[in-house]
Order: sequence, then C-alpha cells, then structure tokens
Amino acid sequence: MASQFSYPPEITGKRKLYALLNGVKDPLGVISGNHAIFGDSYYLKASFTDKKFIFTQDKEFIEYILKQNHKNYFKSEIQSITLGKYLGNGLLTNNGKDWLQQRRLIQPGFSKAKIANLVSIMDEEIDKVFQPFDREPEVDLYDLFHTLAFNIVAKTLFSSDIEENEVKELGKIITEVQEVFAKEVRLPFYTQVLQALGVIKKTIQKSERSKAIIQNVLDKRRNSGEEKNDLLDMLIHSRYEDTGLPMSDQQLVDEMLILFIAGHETTANALSFIFFEISQHPDTEKKLRLEIEESGEHAFTTESLMKKSFTTNVIKEAMRLHSPAWAMDRQALEDDRFKDYSWEKGTLIILYISGLHRNPKYWDRPDDFIPERFDDENARNFAYYPFGAGPRLCIGEHFAMMEMALIVRKFYKKFHFRSHQETLEKKALVTLRTTSLRGKIIKI
Repeated sequence: MASQFSYPPEITGKRKLYALLNGVKDPLGVISGNHAIFGDSYYLKASFTDKKFIFTQDKEFIEYILKQNHKNYFKSEIQSITLGKYLGNGLLTNNGKDWLQQRRLIQPGFSKAKIANLVSIMDEEIDKVFQPFDREPEVDLYDLFHTLAFNIVAKTLFSSDIEENEVKELGKIITEVQEVFAKEVRLPFYTQVLQALGVIKKTIQKSERSKAIIQNVLDKRRNSGEEKNDLLDMLIHSRYEDTGLPMSDQQLVDEMLILFIAGHETTANALSFIFFEISQHPDTEKKLRLEIEESGEHAFTTESLMKKSFTTNVIKEAMRLHSPAWAMDRQALEDDRFKDYSWEKGTLIILYISGLHRNPKYWDRPDDFIPERFDDENARNFAYYPFGAGPRLCIGEHFAMMEMALIVRKFYKKFHFRSHQETLEKKALVTLRTTSLRGKIIKI
C-alpha cells in the first residue's frame, strides 16, 4: 500500500532499533539525531502497530499542516484518546466540531481586553511569592514557578483559593500522568505491561482525583452565589448556539482541568528556562535591568507588557532554545501530499518544534542565546512556533506572554539570581521541562 505513496527517507535497521530503545529516555536526542542523518523530514513505520509516522522540522511543511491544509488534520489518537482518558475531553484533546464549539465558548475569556484586566491580580500573586526574597534564600526556581503560575491561573481565571496541599497534589498528579502517557506513546507494546501491572488503572484513578479537586472549585462558586465576572463565570453561563444548553459539569471540569494544566505547566517550564538563560548571560541581565529602570513604573502596565521589548525578546529566545511545546502531532484524515512527498490517510505527522527552532537552515548560530535576533523586522516570519499556529494556535498565548513579562520585570527590578547549575537536565514529556533550577536569590 505504502508503495503508492512517496514518503520521506525511511529509518530502518539498526537506527530504527536504536530509536526504539532510546526514544523513551531521550526523545530529543533521538529525533534530532535522526534529522541530522536523514534531513528535515523522515519516515518511520512502527513495527508493532503498523502505524506510519512522518517527522519534520521543515518550516514550509509544518505551515502546510497547521495552516494551509489544516482541515485535513486532527490531533492524533495519541492525544485525543491516550491522553484524553486521563485529562478528559477539553480543548487540548478534542477534535472537529466539538473542539470548534468549545473554542468559540472559551475564546472571549482570553481577549486582550480581558487579559489586560488581570494584571493587578497577577501583580499581587507575584508580590506574595517575591516577598521572602529579602532574606536572600537558596531556592529551586522550578518549584517556585510552578506554584506561582498555578496560583496565578487559579486567581485570574477562576478567582479561586485552592489549598496549598491541593496545588502540590495536582502538580504531582500532572507529572505522574505525563510520565505514564510518555511510556504508552513511545513504547506502544509496553501499554499491555502497564495495564497488567495496574499502572494505567491507578493513573486514571489519580486523574479522577484531580477532577474532584476541580469539581470542588466549581461547586464552591455555585454555592457562593457570587458573580466574579471571570472565565469560570463565563463558562458556567455560556450556552451552545445550536441547543441553547449550558456545558455539562463533566465538560466544565474537563475544560477547567485543561486550562489549569496548560495555563500553569508550560508557563512555569518556560520561566525556568528563561531565568536559567539570563543567569548564564550577564550582559543580557544588564540590558534587561536597564530597560526596566528606564521604563520606571510604566514597565508594569498592560500596554508596556504587551508591546515588543527587550524583555519579550529574552522570553522568545529562551522559548526558541527550550520550547515547552517541543513537538505537536496531527493525523491525516485523507491521503495528502506536500512537494515531493505523499502519504496515505491515517499517517501521523510529528511536527518537531524543538528541531525547527534550532534548524541551521533558518537560524544563524542556532544553539546560541541571542535575544537581539528578535529585533529583526522580519521576526514575524521566523521559523518560530512555540504556541503553535493556524486555527489551533494556543488560546492563552497573550495571557502567557504578559504573565512571563511581568514576572521577569518584577524580579529583575529588585533581585539577581545566581544559578548553581551551568547546565539544565531536560525532560520531554507532554511538555519540555527541567527537573530543577537551584540557586540563590540576591537582593540588589
């Protein structure tokens, strides 16, 4: 069947075996190594499931899948079914008409005007976390940013006070779910083993616990009778155009869970990488601090946070080198072709964003941290998609960028971070994260 199609160069033999054996432990190294050998696009046929995969770090190919011919592609079963059984049927895992309905309901909550009103709440949460820094503590910024980003999502989107122990429990569950999910995806035959050992059942039970925590937030709001004019109120009162009915509690909880996870996980991971890169580049920190000083109190206004600046350049460059959304997948609904390649219905296209962001075809000195590259007037056309592209562009892009800019500026106005690490260990699960960022906070 595949002979009717013109797939990219295929990985076979020892290299395929190597990819299979090392793909769970080091997916970034394996996929980058495959691209170095086979070029910007390659083909792999799974031995045990007979599934066909095309991996690509080619900008035009990625844009074709995400933009020009997006209607021919759904998020794959990997996300919609495998991840969906843990996280439910929210924006991240949904497809087709159902996804579009949900997107239309939620989109107004992330307009620039709505986000602009959230700065003061973000400000308050940041100050709470930064207050103890007067004592120049030894910290793990990775843990700190996860707590801070989670609290910001809870307060800004859902006006909710979640107990600290519940925040930690949710964070632990999210990590455990991602680790099991990664094994299921990268070693499909291992799913049977995980099932036999009861690991999948236990993980689903944990995800049900996370949903119970979110349901409690929803119940508290309903029982309070308060109108907060936040995203949660909007979701509760929204109605489907075709039926005039509200979302079911199950759908509400699924959407809230996805927004909690996506809203804090990727931002916290990105902040860890941003602060690490700043700690390794004193000239960048000096230039950043100068921008903050020259802007005065205006540095923390919505207008300033949302406009192009050296601060946003630093954030973008760190996310280029360490993109939390390190890969995206799409599954072909019908046979398709792009330039010299063609593939059959059901083929999975893996858009390797980490490879795209370091592809020397598009980037000068691709492995170097150079925030100034985003001063280029053509920056909008760069091979750069940390938030995706096309109709499924991340709904929270503006929210995340404003939040990260505010945290970076609030911190570097008063403090310096001396990292105890010269390198970062990366872990590629659903998102790319580090395992820690230890160092000392110094008041300036």
